[in-house]
Amino acid sequence: MTKLLEIVSKATGSICQDIVNHPFNQELMKGTLSRERFCYYLEQDSIFVKDCLNIFAMIAARSQSVEYAQQLLKFSSDCITEQQTLLPLLKREFNFKETGKLAPATLAYTSYLRYTSILESFEVAISAVLPCFLVYREVGSYIAKNSVENNPFVHWIQAYSSEEFLVSVDKAIIIFDRLAEQTTETIKQQMCDAFYKSTVLQWHFHHDVYGIRVFDNTKC
Repeated sequence: MTKLLEIVSKATGSICQDIVNHPFNQELMKGTLSRERFCYYLEQDSIFVKDCLNIFAMIAARSQSVEYAQQLLKFSSDCITEQQTLLPLLKREFNFKETGKLAPATLAYTSYLRYTSILESFEVAISAVLPCFLVYREVGSYIAKNSVENNPFVHWIQAYSSEEFLVSVDKAIIIFDRLAEQTTETIKQQMCDAFYKSTVLQWHFHHDVYGIRVFDNTKC
């Protein structure tokens, strides 16, 4: 029997490839991404990570498995670590100045994850957060393999291609796989839908930070 992860990966394969090929990631790989764009990414990622800290904790509170709850709380703890180590390091390196702006995709993505973590089933909530892991694994691994020497974004590249991060991705996949094996066909379809939507939102996130799009900019 085909695993659900294979099904959702096939359904979102072209979107993931579009994310890898997006100018944001291609320029990051070449070390040519502008400081302004990367700093806007850092600002939006800080918002996203702060929300994910709470989202993982909320999903953990709904788990009927102690093992899953502990792992989800570890993911939440990882968000705290990122807030305290990686993001401050990158902000110092790129002389980050906060703009106070919010990208449309940042709001849409965090709102969707909060919605699924509270109102959808535990299985769907897990499916919605899984692309956070899988997309960054694909992007991080690709960039690490193809990056230019002396890339100014080396610390970002190292973080998302590290063994520690890859282990976290594997643990998230294990939870998803086990849930998919034990649930109904109806829930499986809902899991696929949530995974697809979050993957699309990942693309919009990259697109918005590259275009420095602002939620309340209503000028055409």
